[in-house]
Amino acid sequence: MPTCIQMVMYKLSIPLIPAEEIGHELGLVVRPEDGYLFYEARTSTTPPIAGYGTRIYEPEFELNTAFERMGVPLRYSIKPIQELSNANELTDELKKSEATDSNALLCFNHGALVDDPSRDWGHVVVFDRIIDGKLRIIDPSPTHPKWRLIEPDKMFSAMEKHGEKKTASGIWTLSKTK
Repeated sequence: MPTCIQMVMYKLSIPLIPAEEIGHELGLVVRPEDGYLFYEARTSTTPPIAGYGTRIYEPEFELNTAFERMGVPLRYSIKPIQELSNANELTDELKKSEATDSNALLCFNHGALVDDPSRDWGHVVVFDRIIDGKLRIIDPSPTHPKWRLIEPDKMFSAMEKHGEKKTASGIWTLSKTK
């Protein structure tokens, strides 16, 4: 998610902050064996309720609170997956986002999208556009293609799966505040 936020910052000509710092401000928790990868890591042998990663569901780490703390002129809003009935509604919302050139991020269960149950955690990508009825996403994951097309039904299902937990599953919009 921090890299997705950086992509939006870059697009909006907001000075960049290191992804690691953004992650820390969003409550990033990693496995103990991954702690060496970070200068100031929070580690845990048991994953937080939404899985390893950021904890934006906790008030201290909520996106808008963190943006203020970091001096980043962005405002976060969400269309939760629970407000969408099906993949067609998801596609309709994303068509609106594309038409207005807004900055939409998609939050979902990573394992459900990539057919790998061992990846049972949240993941965030940047929505780019709709091509031939498919969602083109920009994915910062080190193990998957950076640009790829996803069937809306597949994304909707992955969002629904992540929405079963206390998460921010759905369509996020990041808007510049100044």
